[in-house]
Amino acid sequence: MNIGISLVDFTPGRMGGVETYVRNLVSWIAVNDQENRYTLICTDHNVGYFDAIIDRVETLVFKNDKSSPGRLLRSLARKVLRVDMVQVEIDRLGLDLLHNPFTSVRCSKYKTPLIVTFHDIQHHYYPDFFKSKDVRGRDSVYRKAAFEADNIIAVSDHTKQTLIDSYKVPSDHIHVVHLGVGPEYRRIDDQTFLALEKINLGLTKPFLYYPAATWLHKNHINLLRAISLLKNHHHFDGDLVLTGVATSARDRLMTKISELGLQDRVRVLGYLPYENLPVIYNLARMMIFPSLFEGFGFPVLEAMACGCPVVCSNVTSLPEVAGDAAGYFDPTSPEDIAACINKLWNDDDALRNMREAGINRAKQFSWQRTAQLTREIYMQTAQQ
Repeated sequence: MNIGISLVDFTPGRMGGVETYVRNLVSWIAVNDQENRYTLICTDHNVGYFDAIIDRVETLVFKNDKSSPGRLLRSLARKVLRVDMVQVEIDRLGLDLLHNPFTSVRCSKYKTPLIVTFHDIQHHYYPDFFKSKDVRGRDSVYRKAAFEADNIIAVSDHTKQTLIDSYKVPSDHIHVVHLGVGPEYRRIDDQTFLALEKINLGLTKPFLYYPAATWLHKNHINLLRAISLLKNHHHFDGDLVLTGVATSARDRLMTKISELGLQDRVRVLGYLPYENLPVIYNLARMMIFPSLFEGFGFPVLEAMACGCPVVCSNVTSLPEVAGDAAGYFDPTSPEDIAACINKLWNDDDALRNMREAGINRAKQFSWQRTAQLTREIYMQTAQQ
């Protein structure tokens, strides 16, 4: 079979966990599947991202610069003729199957059999976190994708259930494929190396680590309120370290840090390349994940694989990923977040047990298994 993977909507550095998924899926499945051919459908803006494997797969590159004639013509055709020229070009490839790993699929109806990955439908549950036009746009596109795809891959049982509950998608139309964690996320035993990295990052105290873009659903404000409670009432001696892409909510975050008097306790490091994350997980005393809504929750799995104890929200997909290896709290309650941290922060025995439980839990998730299950869905869809 010739299988296409559509990367037209791929924007490296801006997509969080979805970028991790795409990078690993393409690397594992396109390189290791010796029976099928793969075509990466890229733009001139992202094709370089896959240079390491580009000689092993075919590529189709759309010119997507704002001033390029191709983009202007495609935009005109879409607005005036209601024809998506990207979709037309993809159908002309004669692929046996097309996989769009992004929920924002271009969907009027592909002639090519189509699989869509759904990561989450957060806008349906937290519309206030989006502009009204974005909620309408997402809902329109997602509903079309849900019903026009020949099969759906959901990244968790939670995401599958939201599609059933919200869009009434038939259960047998949705296949759950959990995501993985790569070998780069591991316990680092070289204490000299870790000590030097800690100095380089300016991390002088034991710290609680939260890796997340400053989207509203990541719930930074309630976490800051919890840190304030710990500082003022529980003699908390640690710092909070934040990393992740800055979004429009970053100003609100910085203002709240000042309002709560936490300038000496919160370190905002901003976006760090994913290669740096295993080091910080190994340095952190605990990783905290107070998100209100997750389709999967990569950082929980990454931290556990590195032997970093995890405390996280008790909602959406997070208990499904972390299982019995994490501590849980109500993310809407700063008091509950603070109580969970305070219970474990100075309990070395409990943290040691959580480290071992987390490492064992993370072993249940691998990109090899993700790729294997995805390939099985490819084969099943092609035979329908």
